[in-house]
Amino acid sequence: MQFVCSFVPAHILDHIARVHARESLDPTDAQRSAVLSEEFRRARTQAPLSVPNTPALQELGEGLVEGIQIPQPGSAGVVIYDDLHQWTYNVQAVRGEGDPAVPGQNANDAYDHMHKVLQYYRDKLGRNSLDNSGLNVITNVNFGVGFDNAFFDPTALLMVFGNGSNVVFRDLTGDIDVAAHELTHGVTQFTSGLNYTADQSGALNESFSDMIASAIDAWVNGHDAASHDWLIGDDIMAPNLNGEALRSMAEPGTAYDNPVMGRDPQPRDMSGYFEPADPHLMSGITNRWFYLICREIGINEGALIMYQTLQNLWPTAKFSDAASVAASQAAILATNKKVSRDAPQVVRATARQQGIW
Repeated sequence: MQFVCSFVPAHILDHIARVHARESLDPTDAQRSAVLSEEFRRARTQAPLSVPNTPALQELGEGLVEGIQIPQPGSAGVVIYDDLHQWTYNVQAVRGEGDPAVPGQNANDAYDHMHKVLQYYRDKLGRNSLDNSGLNVITNVNFGVGFDNAFFDPTALLMVFGNGSNVVFRDLTGDIDVAAHELTHGVTQFTSGLNYTADQSGALNESFSDMIASAIDAWVNGHDAASHDWLIGDDIMAPNLNGEALRSMAEPGTAYDNPVMGRDPQPRDMSGYFEPADPHLMSGITNRWFYLICREIGINEGALIMYQTLQNLWPTAKFSDAASVAASQAAILATNKKVSRDAPQVVRATARQQGIW
């Protein structure tokens, strides 16, 4: 195993961040130190994500067409690029901030969904875009040919959506879950910096994206915890997979069972935990924890607690760390009358039910 020298060891910074997270709603210097130190270690040991012809960070001057409204820096605006089925980014700008709808429906879906996600973050969670300083949201549609995925590029700081093969997935702009999930990966990058590794830190990274995405989906559709379907990705399934989804927050392991995708392997609780495992796999354990919390105190309160938790975690945090910080954040929020009085007890009880407390 390769170690990278740093003046203060990571386990000490993590411990300090853990203590401070019990005392304040605001992230502390110790938390930021843990995040930045981990970033330095990563920079020394890992190559950044690289896609051919990746644009410079937030570079908006190339590929523009006449009449596109490019937002001012720091205004939390949205710009949509059409990659014209090429395997590169920012090929042609087609819709800028405040521009009218364009002929490409997926460009309009991406534009509308990004604005709704930003609105939820602003109105419900008090956050101004990914970096909390109004970073503009650059979004690419029609990436590649039959690309069955969407992702957030942490180097270029932009969202990328494929059209889907129409065998497993349709165009990935068609479900607000996808936009919210990927944008939340950007929020994670600017807050806790959770490692994306084959362990509990990686699973938490995925899970927080699912938690916030599910909350936004429910808010957009006017659902409460009882009426929400608690499914992730159900609106991007190809026609022959109607009724399936990528993940179930309520019952991990039941989202799909078909010859194309196989059977959903997510464990329901810690009794099925193992590692190393893909972060998407073990995320079901904390996804269900969030579902159980929301059933007791409501989705928006649950999302606020988890957002505050995400801000106060650190790159190597584990499930038990998330439970401890969430309970502490819930207590502070309850004292400030932003969540229910019994929220801390609900957080702890549901964490115990999932085997992480």
